[in-house]
Amino acid sequence: MLPQFHLSEENIRARATATSWQRGVNYFESGAVFDAVWREGTFIAQVEGSAPEPYRVSVRLDEQGNIQEAFCSCPYEGSGDCKHIVAALLFFLHRPEEVRARPSLRTLLEGQSRDQLLALLHFLVEQHPELIDAIEDFVTSSAAEEKPPVAVDVNRLQAQIRAKIVETGRSAYNAYARADDYWTPVSEALDPAIEQAGALLDQGEPRTALLLLEAATLAWIEGCRRLDQNFLEDSEDVEEENLSAFAEIWSEALLSADLSPEERRDWERKLTSWKQTMIGGSVLEMPLTALRQGWDYPPLVAAMQGNFDERGAWEGEAPNFADDLAQVRLRILKARGRYEEAIHLAEAEGQIFTYLQLLIEAGRSEQAVQEAREILQDPQKVLELCKMLLERGETRLGFELAAHGLNVGGTYQRAALAEWLRDQAQGQGQSDLARQAAWQALEFHPTVENYTWLKSHLAAEWETARPQAMKILAERSSYAQDEVIEIYLLEKMYPEAMALVEKHPWSSILRKVIQAVRAEFPDWAFHQCYQQAAQIMDSARSSYYDAAVDWLREGRDILLQAGQAARWQSVLDDLIEKHWRKSKLRPMLEELRL
Repeated sequence: MLPQFHLSEENIRARATATSWQRGVNYFESGAVFDAVWREGTFIAQVEGSAPEPYRVSVRLDEQGNIQEAFCSCPYEGSGDCKHIVAALLFFLHRPEEVRARPSLRTLLEGQSRDQLLALLHFLVEQHPELIDAIEDFVTSSAAEEKPPVAVDVNRLQAQIRAKIVETGRSAYNAYARADDYWTPVSEALDPAIEQAGALLDQGEPRTALLLLEAATLAWIEGCRRLDQNFLEDSEDVEEENLSAFAEIWSEALLSADLSPEERRDWERKLTSWKQTMIGGSVLEMPLTALRQGWDYPPLVAAMQGNFDERGAWEGEAPNFADDLAQVRLRILKARGRYEEAIHLAEAEGQIFTYLQLLIEAGRSEQAVQEAREILQDPQKVLELCKMLLERGETRLGFELAAHGLNVGGTYQRAALAEWLRDQAQGQGQSDLARQAAWQALEFHPTVENYTWLKSHLAAEWETARPQAMKILAERSSYAQDEVIEIYLLEKMYPEAMALVEKHPWSSILRKVIQAVRAEFPDWAFHQCYQQAAQIMDSARSSYYDAAVDWLREGRDILLQAGQAARWQSVLDDLIEKHWRKSKLRPMLEELRL
């Protein structure tokens, strides 16, 4: 199915001369365009011309349908697009049902073995000998552009880890001894090793990463021996996050290295020994499991082929690190382009969101959206998938999924999705959808921004729609009080703002309401100031007397502005008489006299 684009005859006409445009129209209407195909952002068609063989037209479009590049095999040398390109674009615009959507190159090649890909290259070169030069240029260029391996100074890394353990450990132990609730994890000392090992894996150097991780593990064991062992054992829960990340990078390096049976046994022996001796050694059970299973563990192989039951990729009960290990395997499979196996494994291991992402990346967006509608209940995850779909030009599917997401999950989570859909739909020229999303955005999150968007885009229709907006604000006022008050102030709906803030007199927005209404409702504004001050003075909270006087000063200015100086003087006299025994407060009140 083709993406929905906003291509128009005006766009096409603007790219061609008047002569090319008219001849292109004639070509299109005469049925000269045929064999039209859409493949991964590119439209290709054959156009009958004056030559014995048809001309080949290729047009590349962006996600919005803007033409990025257009090519025709004809000898046209004039300005703008030739008549064949015009005819092909008119066919694409007016007869999309006759354009065949074909799989992307990635979809065609994924799952093919190395031998199959080599056979394909040989076949293509036999058919088109000139390709050998392009292949040679590509290989030479790729080799020249390869990044040099990450430089690894193992001795320096070990020294850094040991020093950081001592430095962090001393601070952490003091916090532990004081019974503080939190201290910096000592295992942060391993962060440089995790980062460097990750860089090595990105560059295809898993064996170097293994040597670095071995050095880091030995430095961790040695450094921890210098710290209080009771403290370390008691703080293992605090260390969990960093040590888990350390175990993950170990697992990824082991699974990426294509180790021989002898090498696997050697690493198993080392990891088993470290597991027994290092603080937090239990986390090494994950890389040990990854090492023992490799990629030929029968339940794993079956799962990657799509044959699994409720146990997923495990023979028995899955360990508590099963999800993390699954994510490691999925990263590797994806990096190697083994999408079908990754999709099956993600589904088998219950990695639902990753499974849906992989479907989209593999060109199976329709399936991804259909299953997401049935499975996903998290609007934030829905939003991530929608963004992914739009990035790939799947606008219709992205909007379809977004509309579904507005009916699941919590109200606040749905707000971000509604705001995104509103803005994206408006940008794509789908005003009706944008307005529908805008109403939901206001309901889910009644902010000034969401309110003013709706008001400005409804324009002449706003007066008719305004009662509906007011109803939403009234219904949401108990959950989003400050936001609703902000809107009331914007619209100068002062009685509504005053009534709402009175329900929560300690609201942070009270002062803003007072400042907004003081000229029109001075008695109410003064009363609010007086009440705030009275609460403090009557409770004799002397450390807050400054705040009480600030409230009174504001109230005084309100009365003076309203021409009620005598009333202020009477109020102040009463306060001084009431609090005359409070030696700290009375002088402060005296300073408020006119």
